[in-house]
Amino acid sequence: MLDILLSSHEIGEPMVDTAKLGKWIKPQHLDEENLTRYRQAFDRHPAKLVVVQDFLLDDVAERISRFLAEEALFEQEHGLYSIEGPVPEEQWSSADDDDRLFRLSRLKGISPEKMMSPNAMTYLRLRQSLQQAEFREFFEALTGLELGSSDDFGVHSMSVGDFLRAHSDDLQNRSIALVMYLSPYWQPSYGGALHMLDKTGEDSTIEATFNSIVVFDVQAENEHLVAPIEAAAGDARRLTIGGWYPTPA
Repeated sequence: MLDILLSSHEIGEPMVDTAKLGKWIKPQHLDEENLTRYRQAFDRHPAKLVVVQDFLLDDVAERISRFLAEEALFEQEHGLYSIEGPVPEEQWSSADDDDRLFRLSRLKGISPEKMMSPNAMTYLRLRQSLQQAEFREFFEALTGLELGSSDDFGVHSMSVGDFLRAHSDDLQNRSIALVMYLSPYWQPSYGGALHMLDKTGEDSTIEATFNSIVVFDVQAENEHLVAPIEAAAGDARRLTIGGWYPTPA
């Protein structure tokens, strides 16, 4: 686990657009030397992944976390292995347990009275920025992969009893996946760890540590799952922003 959890150090010459990315990402992660270290860790890992801790600027992470926890509206969704896309809860409940792929909640909107709040606006601006060239180029530098443009990003909330079973994201020309963790004070005892199962059968566990990001290659013949949220979580929710960048068109 320690070989994929990288901390950063002295700032060197940039290799990405630090002026634009510096509005979102802590400066040490934009340093050429650290980006090289991240890319080397990504290449070395059997599942082709890297975790970066303390990723977003503190005020950005705090505002988006408050938006997700207090202002965002979610609706629960259910999925089966045997049917593509969400299914009605009744159909999911009546299916064999082995066929149940996920239970979680997706962002459906913003509370009307919070549409223009500083927290909501920070989230919306980040969501838009993820579609711009500077973020794509950052993840190219992080992984060493050439990526295409993307608007394929979403927000998820997971509460007690929710889960996501083993599956692959290798579809629709996807190249890399990313997940930002945005639940302050989340504890390993709450569950919700990401388990990456590489082609050798090894299981890499990534805890949902606040303000960290995991990036992985979805074409590396791996599968992943999110462990069930345990009763110890109480009312806490596992809040994430995730998405994919494709291979170039």
